[in-house]
Amino acid sequence: MTGKRLSKYIILVLYVFSTSLWMMESVALSDGKNCNAIRVNGASDWYPVLMYTEETEVHHGIAIDIAREIFRRLDVAIIDEPALPWKRMLRQLDKGELDLLLGAYWTNERAQIYGYTEPLIKDEVAIFVRKGEEFPLDGLEDLVGLVGLRPLGGSYGEKFDLYAKKYLDIHGVKVDGTLDLLLTGRANYAVLGRYDGIADLQETGNSNRIKDLPWPVASNNVHLMMSRASPCYYLLDDINKVIRELHKEGFTEKLEARYLQVN
Repeated sequence: MTGKRLSKYIILVLYVFSTSLWMMESVALSDGKNCNAIRVNGASDWYPVLMYTEETEVHHGIAIDIAREIFRRLDVAIIDEPALPWKRMLRQLDKGELDLLLGAYWTNERAQIYGYTEPLIKDEVAIFVRKGEEFPLDGLEDLVGLVGLRPLGGSYGEKFDLYAKKYLDIHGVKVDGTLDLLLTGRANYAVLGRYDGIADLQETGNSNRIKDLPWPVASNNVHLMMSRASPCYYLLDDINKVIRELHKEGFTEKLEARYLQVN
């Protein structure tokens, strides 16, 4: 090979090598380090954590208010997806078709699959009964032998879920129908987030027919839950940093005070 041909060959090799490096770098950036928008979804009727208005097709509540502020500070646009059944959202989260679930309790099983943020707020879980049919409740063992209801597909925290699976007779109900079914007399009690249940009773005018018992069966932290397949997953540490800032600034405390004005 002549010196001129050798020089051309070397230049060609260097060009191919540098182009390959550029392509590898571009792929790396697009494969997890480039989050301009984040797709979010969550429960449609979980007061005050997250609610969905069909007319406007927009979520509102503490979880999305916090999420909007987080991603405003991180300069990431939020895409608020239309409401879907809980299990379908989890399947989307598995595949990376959804980036972030707005509000979930921590369980060990979920933590093996998804990424959790630091807690946003605490949510108290209560037992609701028909008025005049109250019973003493000081521990989960007081529910043994009774028939209960709970929204289908959700979790009330690992401790309650494990105890319920082993000892309690609780039937899953479509989210909007739990307290309505309790009124029919087919069960002794219903399990719901306390403020969520109280808000439902006020909206339906059933506050004089159903009441919540004082002792909470659980008091759970509410988190954002993130898909490990999401191109935005690398932001998890930054998201947690902003959550800590919001707590320190009193942002979340003011949100709770605004939403929890339930009489």
